[in-house]
Amino acid sequence: MCASPVDPILELLEQKPELVVRALHQVLGWELEQPARAVLVDAGDTQLHARGHEWCADLAVELRRVGGPSTWLAIVAPPARDELARAYLWPCYAALLGLRRGGPAGLLAVVASEADVAWARQTVACGFGALTFTPLVVTRAELLALARES
Repeated sequence: MCASPVDPILELLEQKPELVVRALHQVLGWELEQPARAVLVDAGDTQLHARGHEWCADLAVELRRVGGPSTWLAIVAPPARDELARAYLWPCYAALLGLRRGGPAGLLAVVASEADVAWARQTVACGFGALTFTPLVVTRAELLALARES
């Protein structure tokens, strides 16, 4: 199991996972086929062991759809820009979560500032050919605004 988050924004998402669904709809304009409810799941399903290191997303959420299959989101709140994590770890977190939970998965990055959004949203090549990965991205300020509205 991964370590517990200590970042205040991660604690907020632990207390109010429904903010993930609101952020997808209100900030990103992302629509699910059916209404969904966000439920925290074990972020250990994103855990990666390689070259003597262990990595894990900060949180993981199941988007439970009424009358339909679930979608999964690994959530990261990077303290600073990390090119290697964005290019190599983030796609792995989503892929491992989808594989271990048995459904489509993605990654939601909660970045510090608006200036970091373009950096975090960059599509990265995950190998040869057409295999690419693009994370969903919101700012901490956007999540805090959604929390104040509720």
